[in-house]
Amino acid sequence: MLKKMLSLVMVLSLLCCTAAFADEAKPLEGKNLTVAMSPDFMYFETVSETEECGYEGLDIDILKSLSEKLGFTFTITPMAFSSLIGTLQTGNADLVISGMSATEERAQVVDFSITYAETDFGVVVPVDSDIASYDDLKGKIICCSQGATLEQVIQNIEGATLVTYQGQSAVGLAVAQQSDGVAAGMTSINGSKKLANTVLAEDGSPLLKYFVLEYDGISDVYNIAFPKGSELTEVFNTALQEMIDSGEMDELIKKWLY
Repeated sequence: MLKKMLSLVMVLSLLCCTAAFADEAKPLEGKNLTVAMSPDFMYFETVSETEECGYEGLDIDILKSLSEKLGFTFTITPMAFSSLIGTLQTGNADLVISGMSATEERAQVVDFSITYAETDFGVVVPVDSDIASYDDLKGKIICCSQGATLEQVIQNIEGATLVTYQGQSAVGLAVAQQSDGVAAGMTSINGSKKLANTVLAEDGSPLLKYFVLEYDGISDVYNIAFPKGSELTEVFNTALQEMIDSGEMDELIKKWLY
């Protein structure tokens, strides 16, 4: 009888330990998180007709991996990029993953995760344009997506005029049509490649070309944003670091951006 009791105690102890490890491994088990994003950033998040969640891209794959590792489910709320920070401030979203960069200004009102990806900036110009470098942009009318970090870059170019549009696709169209006198558009390098390959004339010829923006300034880094003081920040940072250390993040970045 004593042996049976001891065996039972050992089994119960093992079950308790297993449960504890399970809780530790998936600290957000059972939670459904509201994720705000602007699904118009090529290769990061765009609408998909095949994915169950309705979207695809680097940020979507990262979100799926984090969901599996941490145990949460998620609901995506699409909106304009310029509305994302405000949505966190009003408590209408638990996090933002949307090709967003941590900046000093944004960090005053939201918290950011560690950087999970870093890429070059790109510039798209009409296919017959002579603009081919940072210096060539001086004094020009340049556009980017509204609310993007690139607003700051453009404002720091000597004599340049900033014009913003809603979304990357609108930027490409504005450059192709030279709307509002726009001479060039800035976005991520992967977005520039995509625009140069998809904004075409009726005969299928390209209307845009692109080049890598080489200059001394802020880099194109990407972070997840959370409401100020959110307990999720530390939890997500741990999981993101695991993805980086294991090489999983590099694999996803190569899949989508290169």
